[in-house]
Amino acid sequence: MKFTPKTAIMSGVAASVAGAATYYLKDRSNRIKVKETLTDFSTKVKDRASKFRNSNVPIEKAGDPKDMEDSKMVSEGAQTSVDYYNKTQQ
Repeated sequence: MKFTPKTAIMSGVAASVAGAATYYLKDRSNRIKVKETLTDFSTKVKDRASKFRNSNVPIEKAGDPKDMEDSKMVSEGAQTSVDYYNKTQQ
């Protein structure tokens, strides 16, 4: 790997961030705050993902071999819908 000024700057920034995080997280109360913040963020992301998954998308129909247009697409080489249908049926 070639050592360039950009590499030196990025290494310095990474080392500085790691040092600052270590200094900040050495206090137990700060660790608890960070853990709570990350847990809240994770919960919010999961909630939004579940809302997206529960939207009105006709997933039940995806990959159904009785659907002629879908079967035609599969015969042309798309296997994703068949794989999904097989996994949901098992």
